[in-house]
Amino acid sequence: MNKVVIAVVSLILAVVAGLAYASMACSAGAPTPAPEPVSVTDAVGEEVTLEAYIIPAIEFTVDPGSIDFHTGGPHTVTITNTGAWDLSVACRVTGLYGDGLKLDGEPWSSFNATIKRDGHQEIDVVLTVSESYPGVGESGTIIFWAAEAR
Repeated sequence: MNKVVIAVVSLILAVVAGLAYASMACSAGAPTPAPEPVSVTDAVGEEVTLEAYIIPAIEFTVDPGSIDFHTGGPHTVTITNTGAWDLSVACRVTGLYGDGLKLDGEPWSSFNATIKRDGHQEIDVVLTVSESYPGVGESGTIIFWAAEAR
């Protein structure tokens, strides 16, 4: 049984009310929770509470999290942009029979998608393995990553 595990890598940068707030995360699910409120005391000792939720700049999800090619294909993978910026998404494949993996009919190495904020893209994933391939029962990983689309 050949399986491909899909990993999501996202980079999150935010600025909260003039206070630098940055975090980095690997995420395949829920958005990063808002930071704890910050209390600031003014010159006469009165307290002011600041609170904000900043949408992460770069964040996305991939569904499903794994594909079992033993059940045939093609299989559909959906990448959803949950961040604040338009994204340029690329991928890399490790293990498996990478020469036979195609995303939307093209070799995985040619894959590049631009996904608008709040948008998504469905990708057909097909694995064709030659009869002479010696790696029976191997598994592999598709790693998607994103950067700001320009």
